[in-house]
Amino acid sequence: METPSGCVLTNDSCSCILTSKKEFHGFISGNSPSPATRKMLQENFFDRESLDFDGLAAVYRQNYLMDWKGPHVHIISVTNRCNSNCVYCSAASVQSLKKSADMNFRTARKVVNFIFQSGAQDLLIEFQGGEPLLNFKTVRFIINYARHKGREEKKSANFSIVTNLCAMNEEKLDFLVKNKTSFCTSLDGPKDLHDLNRKFSGGSGYELVSKRLKKLNDLAGRGVIEKPHAICTVTRFSLLRHKDIIDEYVKQGLFRIQLAPLDPIGRAKLVWDKVGYTADRFLDFYAKALNYILDINRKSGIPVYEKGALMFVSQIMTGKRPRYQNLDLFYRCAYDRDGGIYGSDEARLLADSGDMFLKLGDAGTEDFKTVLTKPIARAMLLSAFPGLTRPACARCACAPFCRLNPAYNYAFQKSFWGSMPSNERCMIYKGIFRMIFEMMRKPKIQKIFRKWLDNSSNLRSD
Repeated sequence: METPSGCVLTNDSCSCILTSKKEFHGFISGNSPSPATRKMLQENFFDRESLDFDGLAAVYRQNYLMDWKGPHVHIISVTNRCNSNCVYCSAASVQSLKKSADMNFRTARKVVNFIFQSGAQDLLIEFQGGEPLLNFKTVRFIINYARHKGREEKKSANFSIVTNLCAMNEEKLDFLVKNKTSFCTSLDGPKDLHDLNRKFSGGSGYELVSKRLKKLNDLAGRGVIEKPHAICTVTRFSLLRHKDIIDEYVKQGLFRIQLAPLDPIGRAKLVWDKVGYTADRFLDFYAKALNYILDINRKSGIPVYEKGALMFVSQIMTGKRPRYQNLDLFYRCAYDRDGGIYGSDEARLLADSGDMFLKLGDAGTEDFKTVLTKPIARAMLLSAFPGLTRPACARCACAPFCRLNPAYNYAFQKSFWGSMPSNERCMIYKGIFRMIFEMMRKPKIQKIFRKWLDNSSNLRSD
């Protein structure tokens, strides 16, 4: 891959080196590389004359997930009810207030039993919705039951909740804190932008989020809980507000910024002409945001970073597939309130809209091994290796690090595998990789990236 100031070389071992255009074109023309470049090629498995096959085999075992036992992250939607009316929400019944939209204890027990059939020893159960705090009795039941199962089967169960925080109270907070639950919320920017994107039935959602984030940050500062995180869903209204969004995160004491591109699923698909955008427009926004984040690091020393950039930097600089990355069915499964099993929350949301194509099974009637025998499950596992399954990806320098969600491909292009030449998410990922590769040529930025990696000792919670 060419960048404005050089070339990027990658291979199937997830190794990556940066060269000048002159050196690269000389090398492919048959010229001998410099001693330093030759050493770099040998150390990163590019030199066929001096391959370390034992080292390469170890890398392949790691990157092709040959020690896989089962998914680590399990996302449970405990309700389809919500107290917000977000302009882009993917939940099909976001305005439903019927209790029938809640997961009951019987289904919850079956889902937890299914989760513990996974061979993974360290399990993370993440609560989503709708708004999970509206069905808190089931959240509490799942945590208590999963604790019991963990003791029985000698597995660890950790918990996370994705919530708008608007239905939080002291009783709920106390229980979640006692069970060492990590918190993730939504913060789309300053008050006017957040309340525009995320309309709350009780007034300003921004005011409640700010108040409760302060409480969570205070608890984190005392070491009681992990530091809370937030996600910014980028809509068309966000594209000219990158500084406002980042400044708001820093003001709230949130140094992890997650700038999430909008998915054309659910309501967002229906109003795409009002809230959506092209890949080029997102990349322009993202480049400005990332450069502003780097400026903050340089000028103030505040260790703020963007989550997606950190994931890409981690893969590029270490040459390893991060073990915390949520790959469909490999590292995560999602469960609907009726016990339906999916490879991702996006696939579950498609089912909420009536399309069951990506449904893997039912936790009430099927076991983990049975689910793995299904063609859709096998295809989902294969999709974790784009270089082996898509011709365009096999020729792409980003393929060792990149992975597109089948649910996105299916929603956007009606194809499980997707067509990369016209795939907007592929364009976004390629653009971000090219951006990061170019930035890494600058020693000062590379130093900041290394600091991000050094500070991210607990990547699982990232």
